[in-house]
Amino acid sequence: MSLEEQLVRAPAISDTALVPDAVPVAAEPVPRKRPGADGETGLVSEVFLGRQPIYDARREIQAYELLYRAAARDTAAVVTDGERASAEVMLKAFLEIGLQTVSPSRPVFINYSEPLLGVAPIIPQDRCVIEVLETVAVTGSTRACLEKLKSLGYRIALDDFTYSERLTPFLELADFVKLDVRAQPAEEFHRQIEFLRGFDAQIVAEKVETQQELDRCMAWGCELFQGYYLRKPETLIGKRVPSNRLSLLALLSECVNSSSSADAIGSVIQRDAVLTYNLLKLANSALYRHVCEIHSPAQAITMLGLDFVFRWVTLLVLAGHHNCPSGYLDFALQRARTCESIASFVNCHSSEAYFVGLLSALDSMLNMPMAAIVEPLPLSPEIKAALLRREGRLGAVLEAVTAYETGRFDVALRTGINVPVLQKAFWEAVEYASAMLASLNVSTARVP
Repeated sequence: MSLEEQLVRAPAISDTALVPDAVPVAAEPVPRKRPGADGETGLVSEVFLGRQPIYDARREIQAYELLYRAAARDTAAVVTDGERASAEVMLKAFLEIGLQTVSPSRPVFINYSEPLLGVAPIIPQDRCVIEVLETVAVTGSTRACLEKLKSLGYRIALDDFTYSERLTPFLELADFVKLDVRAQPAEEFHRQIEFLRGFDAQIVAEKVETQQELDRCMAWGCELFQGYYLRKPETLIGKRVPSNRLSLLALLSECVNSSSSADAIGSVIQRDAVLTYNLLKLANSALYRHVCEIHSPAQAITMLGLDFVFRWVTLLVLAGHHNCPSGYLDFALQRARTCESIASFVNCHSSEAYFVGLLSALDSMLNMPMAAIVEPLPLSPEIKAALLRREGRLGAVLEAVTAYETGRFDVALRTGINVPVLQKAFWEAVEYASAMLASLNVSTARVP
């Protein structure tokens, strides 16, 4: 399941009608400073990535944990947006610095928070361990995501682990379990190790800071070790050429179009020199085996696969999300989900209705006129007509939702969609958006 689907899927609403008893209050964005004309500075910038080795009992490096770094002098990661941080780590490791530089032969551990579990990494399976943060809740959905990642060949690590019975479904899938040496008394640490012997996972002792702690962990059966005593994290530096924001929107819109082909997506990419360069660099990486050199975006997409390209674009969008106020995200998710829920009442495709609802909030998010956002994008005439003039079936969906948001029930009724249907969809979307934002805004501050 794609990240987009993870963010917008929720249980379908029933046909039970509700009588409107209150005027809805839509999430209200606040004014923002207008970005530059191209959405980015366009200048080459330095990027930074932390890495800390993971050793075996012979003091040989077996893997690296990759750590988010915002600046060269940072010695720890203070992360307020876990999804963006993980996206940046993957892009830096795989593209901007290069996995051959970051870790020529060993796998890398990359932190994953809950919303990212639906997105497989762009790093090859044999080189990547997905480190599930301790904030991820054990649910049927999260377990299914981990099972899917395992089926694709990725290994799973559980970070900052402390046993409780509710974590058993994750333990059954784990290849590594990381125990913090300093988070609990030595006796309790030992008990954790003894319990974990019943599962098929290697134990990683992390935050080892003395020879005594290292010796004790070895004696008790830990197999891998990480910490300042062995080696502090180091910072690697690379170069980034920012992608144009409108190019990314165009590419994302093409990727979510179920009828798009490799040629269609490739034509969007080749209009942007930076995207073209980055995709060809990915495709010609030594990590992918191919008979001849890849010379065009369409060739690269055919070789890498449409799913890979969608994951790559998702990471670019996440990594380029610079602290958008939650009011904008709430507003966009809420409207998109409402549009998706009522699409069937006018015989629209739910994914198209969702996309129209999402794009309809971009004028506020980007502080740009809707026409300036929509016209450069390779959208269908139906979607453009809906966004710019509220025409067609998709336009009726958007008109009904925006009218309901502002309490103009007479306008909503003229679209042919009943107000009780709108009310139920709207309030379900409000709850859904709040739940999604709560998971997206969980603090994942980490000290290496």
